[in-house]
Amino acid sequence: MASVNDSSGGTFNGKVGGLVYYQVGGKTYVRQAPPKQTKAKKEKTSELKMLYQSKMTLTQRHLKSLTTAIAFGFQNYAVGAKRPFHACVSYTLLNGFLEDGKSFALDPSLFKISRGNLLQPHNPKAEKTEDGILVTWDNNSYVSNSKPWDKAFIVLHNPEEMISEYVIFGNDRSSESHLFPLSVNSLKGKWHVYLAFNQEQTKSGEMLLSDSVYLGLI
Repeated sequence: MASVNDSSGGTFNGKVGGLVYYQVGGKTYVRQAPPKQTKAKKEKTSELKMLYQSKMTLTQRHLKSLTTAIAFGFQNYAVGAKRPFHACVSYTLLNGFLEDGKSFALDPSLFKISRGNLLQPHNPKAEKTEDGILVTWDNNSYVSNSKPWDKAFIVLHNPEEMISEYVIFGNDRSSESHLFPLSVNSLKGKWHVYLAFNQEQTKSGEMLLSDSVYLGLI
């Protein structure tokens, strides 16, 4: 894959000869078109492709209601034409499935809503209260690269209903808790809960993020 900075043909998408041109973020990229396959090769690879396509379908459906949260949590993995969502899809396909022979299932506990080198939450927990979901953790400020002012990034996900709730800049790491308010109807649902921390770099404006931690289905 290569990027095209200037082209006498202007901005375009599509296939030209053996090359495919496409747009990402206002920039034109080009990659080689896949070669034609013989019938024998298609039959040989069809089972593997069907498995991959099935996993891709499950992954896309699981992530559909998480696009905004993923854009924040995987922002540091956007390189060239690869967007945060693409990075999350790749990670989920490689790490998010339990497999037993030809059977497989996406495991929410293996899924990550955020990835990065910032120190993860320590001893995080989540529980329902009358007002919402209370997320708690131990204050591990100044261990490794963590700071007291790191902000909680909390995501609630209900993949069956294809809905999610999130807060990007929650309470500080040093506060040891954050109450995520929910309506009475929302409290009746089942939510997969994830917690990560983020830390803005004042000089560069970049955002450090931790790997998210799965707190369970509540």
